[in-house]
Amino acid sequence: MSTPVTHDHWLDAVGSHEPSKRQRAFAIVRRWLDSFGFISTSPGKLVAATVLVSIGIFAAGYSMSVSSDERQQALDTLITNTEPMAYASHSVYSSLSIADTTAATGFVQAGVEDPANRERYSEAIRLASVSLAEAAAKQNEDTAPLILTVQQHLPVYTGLVEAARANNRVGNPVGAAYMAEASALMREQILPAASTLYLKTSDEMATQQEQLTRVQWIPISGLVAAVILLVIIQWWLFTMTRRRLNIGFVVATVLMVAATAWVGTANWMNWSAGSAAYKQASGPLFSLTNARIQAQKARTEETLALVHRQNLDPSDSTFVQASKRVSEALDEFEQSSLNEQVSDANTLATARTNLESWTKHHRSLLDAQRTGDHQAAVLHTSGKPSSFDALDQSLAALMGKARTSLRSYISEGLSATRLVATPVLILSLLSVFAVWIGIRPRFQEYL
Repeated sequence: MSTPVTHDHWLDAVGSHEPSKRQRAFAIVRRWLDSFGFISTSPGKLVAATVLVSIGIFAAGYSMSVSSDERQQALDTLITNTEPMAYASHSVYSSLSIADTTAATGFVQAGVEDPANRERYSEAIRLASVSLAEAAAKQNEDTAPLILTVQQHLPVYTGLVEAARANNRVGNPVGAAYMAEASALMREQILPAASTLYLKTSDEMATQQEQLTRVQWIPISGLVAAVILLVIIQWWLFTMTRRRLNIGFVVATVLMVAATAWVGTANWMNWSAGSAAYKQASGPLFSLTNARIQAQKARTEETLALVHRQNLDPSDSTFVQASKRVSEALDEFEQSSLNEQVSDANTLATARTNLESWTKHHRSLLDAQRTGDHQAAVLHTSGKPSSFDALDQSLAALMGKARTSLRSYISEGLSATRLVATPVLILSLLSVFAVWIGIRPRFQEYL
């Protein structure tokens, strides 16, 4: 007969060596306290100091590497997306404005429309469509509705212009109504959307350009802190071991100083290129762009006034403001470093001559309109060669020079940034390796 086994849950099982949860917790705390005891010893201090300086060096190098890589990507976005988007947006507005003015100019001409005028209109519409497609390819949630507005209304506008031309050829008075409706659609729907699109993209480009030329103070301060930490640790090693220099730490210090100097030089080059781009290229480009837009508005107003046989005096104030803006933009270009070649000076002189010629034609246009000589007014608007068309071409050429210079400055900053991320990270890792190689003989002294 078997004897029943009695279990006493208040007592640990005899012969059981498995520690309880409380014992395991005390063991963990004891080991943690023992580690503090080890740190208080000379070898422990060496380990703690080496780990601390290694973490500091790696953190500084990694932070700078990540920051430089992000800046490189942002600069690449600026030159491949934001700047082309801003230029395409201006091209959309400028081409549409030229198309509207050209269509109105052809409409006021007596008889059959001049083939050259029609070709200029068709080319402006084609360029606007191409630029609109380029802008659509780089659109975002802010610009997409504006681009969609232009895309939806542009076919309607071209249809109204063709209807106006068809009626005008057969002498139908309703052609003027079609032309008025087309111009109203362009000025009230299409051009405002294109103008807002240009303002948004140009502001975004200016903001990005300003941000990307700022010095990377926080990552650079991390590198400087790592150098200072290395110097402090070496002084502590000297007081502890009575050895003046530790080759590993000296090498690590030299490498981190080189990394800091490398980053500082790259930041200076990026800042210098960005400042030059803003002062020497962005400023003149922005002024020329706005001046060209103002000139096109003035030209459109004086042409539409002839189409509707309205008083031209209200458009004179717009013309005065536009001519003043163009003159100031030309002065800014002349005083910048962009005016460095003979061809630039010649283009600048041609633009001033065309501005003076357009001013004379505008004054003659006002005089003819005030005396009731409509045919003479039309000749001053649609005469060949058109002084305004020549001025517009000169402004476009100067803008092209400014844009090329701006992209060159951005490319310089991008090239300087590309040479930072990987070298700095490599120098930081080599510094950490040198620190451990340098401290190794000190550890061996305690073995």
